[in-house]
Amino acid sequence: MGRPTDGATGRGAHGLTEGPTGGAAHGTTGRATHAHGHTGSPASAGARRTSVAGARMLREALRHGGDALSAVLREADDGQLLSALDKGLPAERATRVVVELVRRAPERGPELADAVCEKVLLAQLYLDPPHRAPGGVGAPGGPAPDPDRRLRVRNALMLYEGLVRPYARRGAVPELMACVLPGLWTAGDGAGREVVRRIVGTRQSTGFGEKGWKALFGGMAEERREHQEAAARAARRAAWRRRRRGRAEDGNRIDLQPGQLWVSALLGFIAVALVLIVVIAAG
Repeated sequence: MGRPTDGATGRGAHGLTEGPTGGAAHGTTGRATHAHGHTGSPASAGARRTSVAGARMLREALRHGGDALSAVLREADDGQLLSALDKGLPAERATRVVVELVRRAPERGPELADAVCEKVLLAQLYLDPPHRAPGGVGAPGGPAPDPDRRLRVRNALMLYEGLVRPYARRGAVPELMACVLPGLWTAGDGAGREVVRRIVGTRQSTGFGEKGWKALFGGMAEERREHQEAAARAARRAAWRRRRRGRAEDGNRIDLQPGQLWVSALLGFIAVALVLIVVIAAG
């Protein structure tokens, strides 16, 4: 099952920036700028240039690592960090981004915290490894088993505990949990199941909500039905092949019925008697 799109909630977290007051500005440089209609102001253009430069610097730091990465991560805004996860990172570098996102959680205002949480949920906690080939693990042309699976599970749990669980406890948008959980269960070639089990296995409230649990159980039941139907189809094909083999063998074998056996025995007796008569007469 693919990831839900940002359209499921009507907003995404790409380009989220946090102003001096801690509020969220979704792809803008300030509400006052738009209120006065100065969309092409020098300040706006400068902010865009700064954002592009920051994103480029983050990409380079994540590519090369080193001592500068920590400082660059601290300077990047939430939107840049989430975009980096969206594009796919090796699990070890993704962990650095996840730790930074969770570290600054107490500093976010409610609106920005909700937007970041929604984006993380819609991305199914970034469980899927980058550059996945089509097909399942081990399938011809499919991806090899993910060697970083354990680390990706740990990253997903950090995101859920630090960003999603507090949001879910407030009961915000239960429809989103219902939309995401079935896909999370099947995400990451089985890693999603491990994440869900470990979330459920804690002593804390999961935050799934009634709708989330209902959707999760519905998805599991649908998956079970699909497996049962696939097993039934395989059994029917095997039985059909056995019947074909049986008919082919029957066509090559002559089976005598009980009446045919008596006739054959009588004919044999008559033939023996005729031979004896000829022998006696010749003698």
